[in-house]
Amino acid sequence: MGTEAGAARRWRMIRASLAAAFASAIAINLAGCDRAPPVAAPSESAAPVVPALASPPADLAAPSPEPTPTAEISTPGVPSASRDPGEVLAAWAKAVEMRDWATVRAYWGDKGARSGLSDKDFAAKWSSLLDPRVTIGKGEQEGAAGSLYYTAPVRIIDGPRTVRGQIVLRRANDVDGATDEQLRWHIESTTLEP
Repeated sequence: MGTEAGAARRWRMIRASLAAAFASAIAINLAGCDRAPPVAAPSESAAPVVPALASPPADLAAPSPEPTPTAEISTPGVPSASRDPGEVLAAWAKAVEMRDWATVRAYWGDKGARSGLSDKDFAAKWSSLLDPRVTIGKGEQEGAAGSLYYTAPVRIIDGPRTVRGQIVLRRANDVDGATDEQLRWHIESTTLEP
């Protein structure tokens, strides 16, 4: 446990150092932007020179993706019962970022059993993530044979490592006799490999 906490602190320190270095580099570059270019003496025959406005490269001008909304975990080990799949994934992401592996596993069907791993094995697999930051992309919902599915892209940044994949949520489509467990959004499958 002490090794994991030490590794997490090291990642935070590295990230903070990189952020400070990046901010310093930007400040130094911007400081040079305040200086006016040297002005040559105007000649009578020369037309006035108007500097061209440079537009930023397309990849810098595009808005950055929205961060995953902050969600609260009401009870550790108990997944969100929200009817909004986006809220469910936001709460799942929060559990991943908190490294609450019991709650992360509980988002799978049958209270985690559909993950195919025991509590201990699930925690061992996912605990390779030391300081995860989760971003959930826009998902798509569709229905089929009495079930609703919601598929969304997921990115987990953990220090220098990035894990990308998809998560498919599923729930029963309000059919008569469906249990609360069948009606809640739960992870049906994922391509994430932490």
